[in-house]
Amino acid sequence: MKMFSKARNIRLRQLRCFVTVARRRSFVLAAEELGLTQPAVSRSVRELEQIIGHELFDRSQRGAQLTNRGRTLLDAAEMGLLQIAQGVSAATGEISPTDPIRLGALPNVCSQFLPDIVHGFKVDYPQVTVRILPGTNANLLDGLRLGETDLVLGRLSSTDDMRGLVFETIFDEPLIFVVRQGHPLAGGAAQLEDTLSFPYVIPPLGTIIRQELDRFLASRGVTGLPNVIETTSSDFQRSYVLKTDAICVIPRGVFMTDLTTGEIVSLEIGEAELTGPVGLTTNPELPVSAPMVDLLERIRNSYKIPNLV
Repeated sequence: MKMFSKARNIRLRQLRCFVTVARRRSFVLAAEELGLTQPAVSRSVRELEQIIGHELFDRSQRGAQLTNRGRTLLDAAEMGLLQIAQGVSAATGEISPTDPIRLGALPNVCSQFLPDIVHGFKVDYPQVTVRILPGTNANLLDGLRLGETDLVLGRLSSTDDMRGLVFETIFDEPLIFVVRQGHPLAGGAAQLEDTLSFPYVIPPLGTIIRQELDRFLASRGVTGLPNVIETTSSDFQRSYVLKTDAICVIPRGVFMTDLTTGEIVSLEIGEAELTGPVGLTTNPELPVSAPMVDLLERIRNSYKIPNLV
């Protein structure tokens, strides 16, 4: 009860000042963005620190550097302010409730849990067109930042790619090494070294999955794969793996059906190290309709879907 009592004393002004200082890494720049004086911003942040009982910024460092407590609060504060803005936008009718919703999604999201979400949404909102926009994580986030996409479902990207956007984790998903049933490495305790003599089907350089894979390989002393096919097409990946001895590295959700039937087998290499958050990315500067608020809530609750947690 004491924790909730503290939360009741927090004001939106204090959270806005805190989030803006954290984003801009400067009290001066935050004041300029908010149209306030620097002392006013500092006072609001100090009030918030007094309510919480801990410093949120390390003032001994150059600029405004978050403390560990500050980093813990930032995600929750951004998410809370975003949901308030979305609710206000929907209630005031800033955009038409029948405007199309443009949803960017990675292949694993498109093929696994998104169809059920969209189906349930369309039952309640048949008049709202939902546009599913596939693409790489970087391209989808660029579109979101430019207002060409309303929301993106995918893996958490780098700090630079997430600039100005808000990410909410829905579930954690591993990248897995997969082969066809009957592959020479299937059914055994394959090690990474055993896979290097086989062709690999992997996403191109620059994609978030490739970046994660390359970091993992480098940590194991592998600086490059000798035989590679690059593609983001899950249809090609599946067909090629089923017909050849190639190894594919892919988010588990892409081949969930094949893994369940046993047509495709996971080699269980590095799953713990390759597990990353998948979630919802939104642009707090974009207005939302009432149907979009409903869709966002359905997505936020989607972590309850079996096989994805």
